[in-house]
Amino acid sequence: MTGRLEGKVALVSAAARGIGAAVARRFAAEGATLWVNDIDADALRALTDELGIAGAAGDMSQSAFVDEWVAGAVETHGRVDVLYNNAGVSRPGLIGELSDDDWRFQQRVTLDSVFFATRAVLPHMVRQRGGSIVSMSSGAGIGGQYGLGGYAAAKAGVINLMETVATEYGPYGIRANAVTPGPTETAPLLAHLEGQPGGVDAHVAGLDLRRLSQPDEVARTVLWLASDESSNVTGICVRSNIRAASTRPD
Repeated sequence: MTGRLEGKVALVSAAARGIGAAVARRFAAEGATLWVNDIDADALRALTDELGIAGAAGDMSQSAFVDEWVAGAVETHGRVDVLYNNAGVSRPGLIGELSDDDWRFQQRVTLDSVFFATRAVLPHMVRQRGGSIVSMSSGAGIGGQYGLGGYAAAKAGVINLMETVATEYGPYGIRANAVTPGPTETAPLLAHLEGQPGGVDAHVAGLDLRRLSQPDEVARTVLWLASDESSNVTGICVRSNIRAASTRPD
């Protein structure tokens, strides 16, 4: 490792599993001082014990908790240099069949969480005259996705929010970017695909790379955006291995 985050304080939400855990481990290996979160307290404790780091368990869709989480990082470490927003959730269903609760739950966890955390770190980054915010979006947020309309709408909002932050706060040296990693080999996705017709093989046949992305591949993209290697990159969405246009359903 090259110490690309040496001396930087990095906050990671939904860090206990999958892509979030891969990002936390990659950040730690690159020298970051980490402050993490997950709603699953036991899983979060396992990660913090493994890496020798600190953080707080709680719901990132609740603004009061998010404000306390960010304040805790600043009180403990004095600054915030990187924020990686990883929290998100989907509830499948056609738009005409989604309940109010289905819709609000997806917007709250997937989009509100990004807004709350971004809003909370901005005053500290403005004071420092610099910082990098990276938020997880999805290919569904670029072209929509059948049966995932609520999730797709929230992820599209994440992309637009990062573009807006880049425009508003660029003069303060703050960068904001999004990532669409494509379907990634995590336990929940594998469990879902195994119950679908054709399983994993049928699903990857419609992806650009004809395979699932790996969590550490996504983590390397996030690291690049978080580090000074991308110091003049802001307001973009990095598109990775999403569904090939020629194979999208009619």
